Amino acid sequence: MLDYLLNGLALGAIFAFIALGYTMVYGIIKLINFAHGEFFMFGAFLGFFVLRDLGVERLPLPQPLPILLSYVAALTAASLGAGALAVVTERIAYRPVRRAGRIAALITAVCVSLILQNLAIKAWGAKPQAYPQPREWIDTDDLAGAAPANLYAVKRVETTGGEVVENEVRVVEAGAALDDATRARLRAEGHERVYRQVPLDRGWTRGFVLLALLLWAPVLWFLVKRTRMGKAMRAVSEDSDAARLMGIDINRVIAWTFFLGAFVAGVGGVAYCVSYGKVEPLTGFLPGMKAFIAAVIGGIGSIPGAILGGLVLGTAESLIPYALREGLGWEAAFAWKDAIAFALLILILVFRPTGILGRAVREKV
Repeated sequence: MLDYLLNGLALGAIFAFIALGYTMVYGIIKLINFAHGEFFMFGAFLGFFVLRDLGVERLPLPQPLPILLSYVAALTAASLGAGALAVVTERIAYRPVRRAGRIAALITAVCVSLILQNLAIKAWGAKPQAYPQPREWIDTDDLAGAAPANLYAVKRVETTGGEVVENEVRVVEAGAALDDATRARLRAEGHERVYRQVPLDRGWTRGFVLLALLLWAPVLWFLVKRTRMGKAMRAVSEDSDAARLMGIDINRVIAWTFFLGAFVAGVGGVAYCVSYGKVEPLTGFLPGMKAFIAAVIGGIGSIPGAILGGLVLGTAESLIPYALREGLGWEAAFAWKDAIAFALLILILVFRPTGILGRAVREKV
């Protein structure tokens, strides 16, 4: 049960990363940004390309520093890229319909989501791609003893179209002797450095996601509550017309809100794909929907509510099927975990529409 609880908390932390963007945008302009899952997906793809192609792991530094730096680079690229995409999307798609009513904005959000999904399919293909595992690079001259795992090298190959691509080639099988003959063969084939894959421990990924949420939550609270831009965000949320009359640049505040929410989603995208080992253009669809449910459960518009809702939903998705399987002997319980999320949404809307930490607000009409 403890293992399932930790899995649920880690999954809930990822939902919370996405739900923060939903709740921040809704709190400012009352928009349900259904394209937010695609910002999550875009960040995951940027992290994928950095880990696969940038080559940070090849730096001649003591291990595991190159691996850690490669993930820092992936998280940075994912966060900044997702934030930039959100700002561009807000400027092109949402700003022109901001005063056209909530229905127009909602339809626009759904259309933007579909457009981004199809652009990703066109650019990167529809098939899931394996997310890169950490790679430990070793100089050929430093090889000794027996290979602890399969060793690989990168070989440049020219395609029929004249393009030079890099292919992964297994050069030493696990358990083979790393003697003078093996080293000589590798050097003769042009492999000065080889690498082995370092599988990530499940506990490490869970701890990383939870630690990232624990570190980011107070930073986000500080940005919203103690900075000049955060005060402007709260002013716009309270009364945008009054904030404009007080000299606040509404467009700048809204763009910053989109950037901040997508920045967090980019972190969640990399964490999610590292945990589940694959990325595809529809990566953000179902997690995005569940993150919206998490925001509603916690109280949409509330930052602590988004974090609490994400953790509650992730824990429920993990523990409820476990209890049904162990207690009732229902072996197919985990196949219904997605239905549990939507059942929770229905229950929260029936019995507490404002969410756990939300509050009813009276509006004059």
